[in-house]
Amino acid sequence: MRILHTSDWHLGRTLEGHSRIPEQVEFLDELCDILDEEKIDLVLIAGDVYDTYNPPAGAEQLFFSALERLSANGRRAVVAIAGNHDSPDRLKAAQPLASKQGIFLLGFPGEDLPQKTNPGPALNEVAAAGQFSFPGEQAYIVQGGPGWLEIAVPGCREHAVLVTLPYPSEQRLNQVLSDSLEEQAMQKAYSERVALALAQGAAFFREDTVNLVVSHLYVLGGHTSDSERDIQLGGAYVVEPAALPANAHYVALGHLHRPQRVGGSPVPCRYSGSPLCYSFSETDQQKEVVVVEVTPGQDVKIWSRKLTSGKPMLLKRFKSYQEAYEWCAAPENKEAWVYLEIESPEPLSGVELDQLNKAHPGIIFRRVILPGSSNREEGERLSQLSLEEKFRMFVARETGNAPDDELVTLFLELAGGGEGDETNPS
Repeated sequence: MRILHTSDWHLGRTLEGHSRIPEQVEFLDELCDILDEEKIDLVLIAGDVYDTYNPPAGAEQLFFSALERLSANGRRAVVAIAGNHDSPDRLKAAQPLASKQGIFLLGFPGEDLPQKTNPGPALNEVAAAGQFSFPGEQAYIVQGGPGWLEIAVPGCREHAVLVTLPYPSEQRLNQVLSDSLEEQAMQKAYSERVALALAQGAAFFREDTVNLVVSHLYVLGGHTSDSERDIQLGGAYVVEPAALPANAHYVALGHLHRPQRVGGSPVPCRYSGSPLCYSFSETDQQKEVVVVEVTPGQDVKIWSRKLTSGKPMLLKRFKSYQEAYEWCAAPENKEAWVYLEIESPEPLSGVELDQLNKAHPGIIFRRVILPGSSNREEGERLSQLSLEEKFRMFVARETGNAPDDELVTLFLELAGGGEGDETNPS
């Protein structure tokens, strides 16, 4: 059986007001091509399908159309779970319709999908005989329970047994895990609760089945990116690698946007990462999806398929405004999101900023580096400046343009201190 592992699509996400939907469409087209090229039998989507609890209609339409394409009318099984960015109820709302196409959507930990997708006695007899090549065949649930399901996958003699653990926050688990407020005790209790949930499902793994885990977790030791807004680093929601079931063939995780193996895991375990760069901290990452080939009784084969869709995110630093403008105006540099750092003897004028924006549509941030701005003596001198002078320098550095007097006045009013107020904590 061949499995494709992907996660963290974040459909509907924007970048400083710029829509990423066109890039996400491009990714899904590329994903469908990979499914055909690799002859994938089962797709695992490990959470954070959407970027928000209440995604825009365009994002939902994109997800539903993607599911239809991924499943190929039920000839390919698809399992998707909710991540921390997803509304569990919203994600699983389409399950009654989706299950008829071999698509299984799970929102909460411990969810037990109804086995209404069973194709009937005639097809069950064929399946039991190990014959899976009849026309019109679709994936269906053979059996299941809270937190696990067994799926008959078209074209495969083996069934897949999946332990499914959508994002297990205390609220979604509907359980207080520790009476202690100490971080170490809370983390230990959380890791043990996750381990228990995974072990209960893994008890249904068999030697003749393809045994998989799909979850949305932060496993200790994982490398993060700035775009993971809600990860509680060092907090209670951290899981020890030893919590993962040792009898699984593969553990598919979502939550971290950097593709990576999980160190210290007793079984093959990976984060597939996000399919697109979602922050400038990800400029060095090669995005990918993971392909896993499992035959019971044999070694698991794992490889990645590099993704080429989406615009790159670039950090560019220039010695002068003219150098920056020439780079921005070059046609070969247009298809990228750009963070500009420009060394300049003074803040850029409004005309210069307008010229930059017209030259390159993908400028997201501009930072002007003024003389002495990285000098230690300059930093020490800041403590002697008034609040107004500090604010003017900050705006000039971060936006590349000096603030107008109205903005400065508004800031001082909101700060509540006015110019030279030494008692103001800002």
